[in-house]
Amino acid sequence: MRQNKNILFFLVLLLAAACFIVGRAEAQQAQPPVPAKPAPKPGEASKIKFTELSHDFGKVEQSASLKYSFVFKNEGKGTLIIENVKAS
Repeated sequence: MRQNKNILFFLVLLLAAACFIVGRAEAQQAQPPVPAKPAPKPGEASKIKFTELSHDFGKVEQSASLKYSFVFKNEGKGTLIIENVKAS
């Protein structure tokens, strides 16, 4: 009898997992696609120029809080849009 309960519990759990997976897949497909950004015309693109590409803090203690700002300039004619910035 106990074995039948275990099998029934496993089947219910498996059915719930399948419903969850199908629901997530349908929700992802229901999202509208992100429209593509039009390519800039020749000579009208943005162009980023950094004064330096890296910075070395040297030897630093583990608990130290550090801050540094990179200076850059848009040398192109188009609007410079900075997205998805991540620290390394």
